[in-house]
Amino acid sequence: MKRKIKNIFNNSDFNELLSKGLSFLLIRIVGTLLSFVFTIYVTNKFGGNSWGLIALGFSIFTILSIFGRLGLDSNLVKFYSQDKNLNDTGVFYRSWVKAFLFSSLLSFIIHIYDETLVNKVFLEPKPELLPYLDWLLPSIPFWSTVFISAAIMRARKMNRAFAFYTLVGRFGILLLILLVLAQESSVFVIKVHFFGLVCLSLISLIHSSIVLNKPSFKTNQNSWLFVKESFPMMLSSSILVLMSWMDTFVMGVFQDESEVGIYSVAVKVTTLATFSLQAINSILAPKIAKSYAEGEVDSYSKLIKLSTKLNFLITIIVVGLIVTFSPLLLGLFGNGFLAGTSVLIILCVGQLINSMSGSVGTVMQMTGKQNTFQNLMVLALFINLVLTLCLTPIYGGNGAAISTVVSMIFWNITGAAYLKNKGIQTYFNPFKDFKFNF
Repeated sequence: MKRKIKNIFNNSDFNELLSKGLSFLLIRIVGTLLSFVFTIYVTNKFGGNSWGLIALGFSIFTILSIFGRLGLDSNLVKFYSQDKNLNDTGVFYRSWVKAFLFSSLLSFIIHIYDETLVNKVFLEPKPELLPYLDWLLPSIPFWSTVFISAAIMRARKMNRAFAFYTLVGRFGILLLILLVLAQESSVFVIKVHFFGLVCLSLISLIHSSIVLNKPSFKTNQNSWLFVKESFPMMLSSSILVLMSWMDTFVMGVFQDESEVGIYSVAVKVTTLATFSLQAINSILAPKIAKSYAEGEVDSYSKLIKLSTKLNFLITIIVVGLIVTFSPLLLGLFGNGFLAGTSVLIILCVGQLINSMSGSVGTVMQMTGKQNTFQNLMVLALFINLVLTLCLTPIYGGNGAAISTVVSMIFWNITGAAYLKNKGIQTYFNPFKDFKFNF
């Protein structure tokens, strides 16, 4: 037993997952706490209806920003994780320009039709959403810039910087400004959100330029071919975000703002269970991409198995704590949010199955199977959309949560089975794989 424990801690992959994953996890916790503080601030100061509108606005903002990045952030991680590509800085700068311009165009188009969106799409028109969209839509190109820049940090295993820009900076700057400036309405909060993202995008862009060291728009790569290669990753990432935010959006179509707010808070609490997977994936993606490119099958196979075990063990503990203390966690936002308990429990079940399946999406994208993953996600999105539209009008938040979990189970189990057939095991079998073997 002592020898096995010693072998575990002497394993370089385990040490990197543990040390860098832990630092990412701590920063992720800080980011989530800031997000929680922001949500508590809005719900207590402006009420559940205002939070429901902000949650709807954020769902539109997040979905559009994923499309706006064109999948370039994921492809940049894959590209710059290989040392031989570090001198080709033109790929980064051309990718950033394309993402910024496309995001701006997408935001402008939605802005033209925003009145149609709020008055025709929702069963109960929500014109009060318009002032929020006026500031959220212009924020999208700057949020895309943050992710494009942070991709360089992730590729070079600068996980603390990556975590700061994508998880902490947004709400950190927002809350800092709110502490300094007096606020009269919840719309003012979204204005501050816009200016905070402008600042964060400039900082991240300068930082990424320093990391790359040689700013240049010249490249040996065909930048449009790079966009084409990124498209399956964009589609897969878009579908993942669509599935995570579609339920909130559809809730807004069929339910009032207060119900949307309750559901959104339950989803936010459930994200505590995703910490370990995000922390592990932040390190796993560039390591797998590099090992796979160099043909080190044994290396990335062991790494995948190890990461899945760690993720499952951490997730099952966190889910147990979330369910046990759900009244306390939901009560922080107000007594009315306790109605989201059943939604929270349903979503936690989905996260447990997600953790057992392993890092399916990351592995498929980093091993050249992004097209298959794209097709899988399209099917999952279709299942999610059909179930959400059918169940949400009848069962409300519980129906939306069930739809999300069913689609999550489908793509995780199907993806894990596909990878197993290709000789890569990502899933965790607690009856066979409970020991850490190296």
